[in-house]
Amino acid sequence: MLRPLRIVPGLLTAALAWALPHLAGAASTAPPALVVCADPANLPYSNRAQDGFENKIAALLAEDLHAELRYFWFAEHKTFVRRTLNDGACDAVISVPVGLPIVSTTDAYFTSTYVAVTRASDPRHFVSFDDPWLRDARIGVQLVGNEGATTPPVVALSGRGITAHITAFEMWSGDEQANPQGRIIDAVADGRIDIALVWGPFAGYFAKTHGAALRIEPIVGDPQNPDIAFVFPMAVGVRKTDAALRDTLQTALDRHPAAIATILRDYGIPTVPATAATADAAKPGSP
Repeated sequence: MLRPLRIVPGLLTAALAWALPHLAGAASTAPPALVVCADPANLPYSNRAQDGFENKIAALLAEDLHAELRYFWFAEHKTFVRRTLNDGACDAVISVPVGLPIVSTTDAYFTSTYVAVTRASDPRHFVSFDDPWLRDARIGVQLVGNEGATTPPVVALSGRGITAHITAFEMWSGDEQANPQGRIIDAVADGRIDIALVWGPFAGYFAKTHGAALRIEPIVGDPQNPDIAFVFPMAVGVRKTDAALRDTLQTALDRHPAAIATILRDYGIPTVPATAATADAAKPGSP
C-alpha cells in the first residue's frame, strides 16, 4: 500500500503544538492537531470510514483536547508501529499492548484476551487446550498475529501435536471492503469449523451479527506455556520521546471512562479484569 502523499507533523512540531497552545493555554489561530495512525480496513478497530472503536475513541480524545483529528492510514500488518508512529507519521496509535517495548503507553483503558468461539448448540465447551475433543475438532485459527507473530493458540495447539484438522484464516485483504477478519467467525456459525481460537475484539465484534447462535469463552492462559501471554491490557501508544503528549492523553482518558466502556460494549469487545494479564507485551503472543 502506498503512503499518502501529504506532509505530516514531525516530532518538534507535535511537541510545540501540544505543549504550548494546548497545555499552556496560549493564544493560537488554529487548534492543535491530533494525528492518529490507523489501519484503513481493520474492523472492529478502524477503517477509512471511521466506523471502528479506535475511531470513536480517537474522536472522543480529540474533542476533549479541543484538537483537530487527522489520520495517517497504513495497513496494520506491515510492521505498523515502526513504519508509522516511530517514523513520525502521526502522534498516537489508539490501542497497543501495555509494555510494548518500542512505544510509550498510557495506562490501560481496557484488557482483552484470546477467546474460543463455538456454536451455542454444541455441547462441547472449551475448558483448556487439553480438552480431548479438540484432537478431532475442526479448528480455525488466525493465520498470523500483529507484526507477523504466531498467535498464542497456535503455539498451544502445535505443542500438543494438534495439527491435523486446523484451518488457517487470512486476516488481511487488499480489498478495504472485504472484512476478512470476520470470516473465521462466519465459518463457526455456518458449520465449516467447530471452534475458532481468535483475539477477543475480532471475535466479539463479528459474533454480534450472529446473535445468540455463537458462544464466546475466554482463554486467559495455558499452563503448558506459562510464558506465552493470552491476556493483554491495551493503551494509547506514543513515541518514547513524547512523554508530555502521553500524559495529556492519559488525562483525557481519565475524564471519560464511562464513555469508553460504552464504546467497547457497543462493539462487542470482550474484556477481562486487568489482573488476568499474566504476561507483558514483551513476551510472545502480543496481538
